[in-house]
Amino acid sequence: MKNMILLDIETGDFNVESGIYEVALLVIKDEKIITSEHIAVVEDEASIHLGMGEGYTDISENPSKIRQFKNIIDTYKYPIVAHNVSFDRKFLVHYGWLEDDYECYDSLRAIKYANPHLFSYSLRYLVAFYNTKQPLTHVALDDVKALYEVIIKANPTRWIPLYKVSPEKFKNFVESTTNVDGESTVFQDKRIVFTGASPFPRVLMKEVAKKCGAIVTGSVSKKTDLLICGESPGSKLDKARELEIEIQTDEWFIDAVSKDLSLETATITRQRVAAAKEINSFPYRKVPELKGKVINIALLPIRIQNKLEDILMNHMEVAGVNKGSTGYRVDTIIYSDNCDYVLLKKAEELKINTIPLSEFNRMLLD
Repeated sequence: MKNMILLDIETGDFNVESGIYEVALLVIKDEKIITSEHIAVVEDEASIHLGMGEGYTDISENPSKIRQFKNIIDTYKYPIVAHNVSFDRKFLVHYGWLEDDYECYDSLRAIKYANPHLFSYSLRYLVAFYNTKQPLTHVALDDVKALYEVIIKANPTRWIPLYKVSPEKFKNFVESTTNVDGESTVFQDKRIVFTGASPFPRVLMKEVAKKCGAIVTGSVSKKTDLLICGESPGSKLDKARELEIEIQTDEWFIDAVSKDLSLETATITRQRVAAAKEINSFPYRKVPELKGKVINIALLPIRIQNKLEDILMNHMEVAGVNKGSTGYRVDTIIYSDNCDYVLLKKAEELKINTIPLSEFNRMLLD
């Protein structure tokens, strides 16, 4: 997609009632930035560097700022693209900045189609993986520029508009697929928790998640892969953030399953699914320099530890995998990007090799 309006907003929290504090737009024509707009009102300039809307006032219902936004949208009429666009769109539609039927696309999904073998698709991880120049600061204008650089490097070619569906249509959609043979694997073996109020019946969402291969549980733990949030998500959201678990909205979930759990997709036979799994069972290259080494993966989220342990032990011929946060008798430590760990400082003293996860991901994909 050569023409788009890249967007990033900073909000008070996950709930729309928390308000909008920054909106940043980049107008892209023929893959080049032709204009940018930062919509915000400074309240405390000394706090701006903290990001996450700090230092700015709530502009959710500010008429002049809404007009400033709509002027850009009405002038160019390009599709809106954001990372996890359902979140940004929820706020903008709620406060009347954006019409409900405006065409929106999720860069996270487009990049996942372009490169399906990354360990994470958070914008912070993608900035590290693609080694872009613009850092991620959680200041809206900086982050939307970082997203632009990621998109240029990832070069996604498959863009699917955000799916929007009413609760009644969603119910009909579930009922129409209940008795279809075959299965979807969009959430295969993923542990999913739902939380918060939703216009979409939770019992049906759980049914769809299971149909897509998920294991639905009631509480957030280290084994949880994904938290789907509605309004007022409460303590489960806090727990997921603490454990660095992926967090998505109800709208994102509907978008994901609507593209995968269609009647056409659902008729895929189990044999074809099994064959596809076998062909793509190990998409990475071997890293010969790790052969015979002991690797520490303690500084990674649990869900990534499990995946990496399988890769290292079954495909890399390493001597062992260490998950101890105080274990120094190792050859290499693979750790989460952009984090400051005591173990890394000790590793530097002991001259132990350290590799950020994004760099290791690049090594696997060469």
